[in-house]
Amino acid sequence: MTWTDLAKTAGVLIGCVLAGCTTGPLPIVIYDSEQQTVWIQFDPHAGSGHSHPFSLAPEQIATLLNGVRIRGRDVVGGFGLFSEKNSHPAFSLPQTAALAPYLSQALKKASSQDMVTFYLVAYDLNRSPLVTSGGVFVRNDHLYMILANARTSPSGNQYETVYEPDTKDQPLLPIARFKFVAGFSPREAWIATKEALKADGYPDYVDDSKLVVISLSRLFAQGDQPRVTSPTK
Repeated sequence: MTWTDLAKTAGVLIGCVLAGCTTGPLPIVIYDSEQQTVWIQFDPHAGSGHSHPFSLAPEQIATLLNGVRIRGRDVVGGFGLFSEKNSHPAFSLPQTAALAPYLSQALKKASSQDMVTFYLVAYDLNRSPLVTSGGVFVRNDHLYMILANARTSPSGNQYETVYEPDTKDQPLLPIARFKFVAGFSPREAWIATKEALKADGYPDYVDDSKLVVISLSRLFAQGDQPRVTSPTK
């Protein structure tokens, strides 16, 4: 085995620890193309169960995606408070339009032991790939968004390695762990992570800066907003 192979193996193993990799049932494919993948995947941390299946219209999903914000950070100063002034949307408008219908469909089909994962590839001006990926699940009134990557380049020495990993089948794997902090707007609908985890009985994520918890009732409280509806039993 070459040093390159060893570096690649070490990087993947470290990434699996961060992302909570585990064996389980094969994912259910909702949509799969070169630039976009949406899967239903077994969540080993689901415990007593998520609130799935759950019904959110594509328009509601689009509202959620449009509210997710990211702010760049470095390794040393990466643990400060989130500021909306220097943040920008995690998802582009074309990505939101393309992703929302499939996330809506997946949440309706997911079981209480599943989460919905996504993997998006965009390209910069040099035609280099940029990865946005993560997972979504609903627990009581809270929608959890794990944003593992946000327009992250898989190239270069970002993850203590010098190879370009293929992480399409590992959407929760952070390619570059300290590149950004995630948040949400409007702030009134953004729930403190520790508060939500305690209320919902979900284990702590390895990097809270990439976990955003949204109150669905607060976000869709206005009369002109579509209502959140749970499926009929």
